[in-house]
Amino acid sequence: MLLFKMMDFRKTPLMLANANVDCFVGEFFVGAVAYADDIVLLAPTPSAMRKMLSICDEFAQEYSIVFNARKSKCLIAGPRGRRYLSTHTRPFVVGRNCVDFAESFSHLCHVISSRLDDSEDILHRRCSFIGQTNNVLCDVGSVGADAKYKLFRSYCSSIYGCELWHLHCESKKEALYSCPYLC
Repeated sequence: MLLFKMMDFRKTPLMLANANVDCFVGEFFVGAVAYADDIVLLAPTPSAMRKMLSICDEFAQEYSIVFNARKSKCLIAGPRGRRYLSTHTRPFVVGRNCVDFAESFSHLCHVISSRLDDSEDILHRRCSFIGQTNNVLCDVGSVGADAKYKLFRSYCSSIYGCELWHLHCESKKEALYSCPYLC
């Protein structure tokens, strides 16, 4: 029964795609991106987001699941220098609970920013890399170079998603390669 209910979770993005919320790239609906038990909603307007959250509430009630508003964040992103929505707007609600606004948040180990900038994610991943490298070196100080290399490759070289970073700016390259005391 649990497997069946987890499979039904895949219906949520399909229900949202049929909600007439204009969030398409070409012919593909991108307003709901799901991974495991996480879902990200993207909406072009506040009313579209409220409609999508309402559909999520209906889905949750029908399948006896809960969308946790405390673990959810509302991030407002728009063209640089222009704000279409402020945090003083009527709150977004899921499961009768308000969703908090945030300037940035971590999702699947990546930092997403309202500035549509990847600088925070680069800094976060660099600091994680430095911390993981220090942990490996401290824990296995007396093993041979080959073993250290294999441990380093296994525990320290995960920069999943870095292909999406915009590294054409020299300040971002410098932030990635330099090692200030920010970590």
